[in-house]
Amino acid sequence: MDNITVSVITVCLNANVHIEKTILSVRKQTYPHIEYVVIDGGSTDGTLDIVARHRDVVAYLVSEPDSGLYDAMNKGARAATGDILYFLNADDRFYDDRVVANVAEVFQANKDLELLYGNVFLAWPKRLGHWEPTPILTRRTLAKRTVCHQAIFVRQSAFQRTGGFCDKFRVVGDYDWLMRLFTGGVNSLYLALDIAIVGTGGLSNTLDYKDEKRYVMDQYYSPLEIFLWRFVPTRIVQPIKDLLGRYLRRLERLLKRAKAKLGTVVLGRP
Repeated sequence: MDNITVSVITVCLNANVHIEKTILSVRKQTYPHIEYVVIDGGSTDGTLDIVARHRDVVAYLVSEPDSGLYDAMNKGARAATGDILYFLNADDRFYDDRVVANVAEVFQANKDLELLYGNVFLAWPKRLGHWEPTPILTRRTLAKRTVCHQAIFVRQSAFQRTGGFCDKFRVVGDYDWLMRLFTGGVNSLYLALDIAIVGTGGLSNTLDYKDEKRYVMDQYYSPLEIFLWRFVPTRIVQPIKDLLGRYLRRLERLLKRAKAKLGTVVLGRP
């Protein structure tokens, strides 16, 4: 694995609450060939002071205004020199200390592999939600659900082939990038590995992105495909599954209570 360098890119702006746990998760990685790139948008809240305390693990640092999240991510990709790119936001952290080592081993064993993706945990305020993407990505599966960039490692060459992220988007630039990548053809692999714990306080959870998502989908799908592959599964099939699931769980609880009550009655016989 000596010839595989993984560039981990963190973009941030006034992230003093979260940035240190992100940096520490990079520092703790057991894989020795990591290039850590930090792109700061001009923080004024002490974020840069925290980064300075860990300057020994940061290979490249710049702090200057940018035009948004995807502009900053593109800037990080341009600065990176590694074979593999990974974007770890300032509210995210690696799941464990062997994530990069495990991923690098797969890339080393598969020379033609361009994109690897796995699972993530979503850090909601009171719980962690486990998110597993579909094992086989196609246009049809991507119409229903995308893969968040924190689950993806991509070869530098494949990223550059797409021209990077389109920075006119505020939220769905990674979805647009993924669609361009798959439309052009990419050798991808799903790895049943927990990659990261992803913060839920980012732009995608604070901004309404429906118009942006609709615009991107219109570029890659016909109206019929959108209806059959997105509307039907998400607006019709999934709600029915959720409703049935709630009723089945309720029925299960009622059966357990009835069984417990019956057992109490039987045990209470003289």
